[in-house]
Amino acid sequence: MIELLYLAFFILYTITILWFGKHGFDRVNSVRDFYLAGSTLGLVASVCTFAATWFSAASMLGLPGSLYAYGYAAIPYSIFGWFIGAAFIVLMSVRLRKYDVVTIPEFFRVRYQSKLMQAMGGLVIVFGYIFYIIIQIRGFGIVMSSLLDIPYSFSILFIYLFILYTTFGGLHSVTRTDVVNLLLIFGGSLLSAYFIVQSAGGITNLHLAAAEINTEVLAGSGEITPRGSLLHPFAMGLQPPLFLITAFCGWGLGLAANPQYAMRILSARDTRTAALMVGIAVLLLGFIYIAIILAGIGSRVMLPTAPVDSIDMVFPYIIDRVLHIKLGGLILISIIAAALSTANSQLLIIASGLTYDIYKNYSNSYISEEKFINLNRVAIAAGGTISLLLAVNPPQGLLVFGSNIWGIVAATFLFPLYGGLFWRSATRQGAIASFLGGLIVSVGWLRIYYNYLVGTPAEIIHPAFPGVLVSFLLFILISKLTAQTKKQETNT
Repeated sequence: MIELLYLAFFILYTITILWFGKHGFDRVNSVRDFYLAGSTLGLVASVCTFAATWFSAASMLGLPGSLYAYGYAAIPYSIFGWFIGAAFIVLMSVRLRKYDVVTIPEFFRVRYQSKLMQAMGGLVIVFGYIFYIIIQIRGFGIVMSSLLDIPYSFSILFIYLFILYTTFGGLHSVTRTDVVNLLLIFGGSLLSAYFIVQSAGGITNLHLAAAEINTEVLAGSGEITPRGSLLHPFAMGLQPPLFLITAFCGWGLGLAANPQYAMRILSARDTRTAALMVGIAVLLLGFIYIAIILAGIGSRVMLPTAPVDSIDMVFPYIIDRVLHIKLGGLILISIIAAALSTANSQLLIIASGLTYDIYKNYSNSYISEEKFINLNRVAIAAGGTISLLLAVNPPQGLLVFGSNIWGIVAATFLFPLYGGLFWRSATRQGAIASFLGGLIVSVGWLRIYYNYLVGTPAEIIHPAFPGVLVSFLLFILISKLTAQTKKQETNT
């Protein structure tokens, strides 16, 4: 009976997404319409698309799984950084809209007068977001396997079709579906917290029980949770303070520099709407995260050792196999909504990076708006297909994988973006050096980190930190040197 109810929830969700997703197809007349909804989004639409894009499978699966394994130490690793990063985005909104640009890499070209900077920005967006969409596809696949009892490799085809359909209509379509998805995310999070806390005997009993847990995290993993660590800010040493502090370079600064949020600033109808959008969305997300925190900790109380292969699979397992409630299908659909609302937004930005920031940036040939928009749809299909193929054998640990990708974004975009907005002395040479230096060090360090440093004392530094540090130093030093040289040449 419950299985049929789950299927009914999925069919209803599919029909709703198809209905709302068609909204943008007849409203796209230009590139600005396609990427930014013509910069006409009001406050409600802006809040919904910002918050829904923010709340991905990393938040809906990776975070509860991390809370299940490490308890409250997962909060400084992720949520603290996310919210501090949001404060940076508010600052960005004050200056960014003064530039008549369509993408963030285009801001680099306008500010630094460098086609190379725009192309490099587009290239990092294409590769970075293709890998980040893998997180959404994996999250969708995990849930669909539970929801409809079908193989993972088959279930991920559904999100592939969903994201292509909703992205083909541009940001107008994405925004309309984001309204639906955010309502589901909000409702699903609250429902999961309510049922899990109720099953654990209330919030007080939940925490008393969590303090006593001393079991394996996953069956057969050999990873034992020390008693009391779930309520300890550093998980009794499992998450060292230095690691949690430097993790801010991944999740916090990566979010602050993330083009998908900057694009939401450009899509709002004015600067005031953009600033209010971030503040209201973060407030709304705060309530959702409180629910997710309770659900994550409560899941460990309900099931001290999970018989699954990855912590990413714990939350759906609790909903489907442990709670086994009629509204469980709605909660599982909310996880699908989180994955879809992020994937289609990122696929749209992948298309902009490939066609607008690379192809159109270097091509002097004329192309009509209609043909260019169709070219973007080809790029969307290509990006979605590549992500789908890579997701067949996805990485484990969505929260960790996501922080590493955003660490690369921080090491490349952060200082050229904010430095270009707020520091007059920032130079083209400094921005290029910062971008390339940060990219080389962050990618290289990730390879060194996972090949040689895991299990050593050096592991207590998050892998995003070296790339961000090098990017910062190069941006400041090269900008100062080149600005001084230019000033001397002008005086002579």
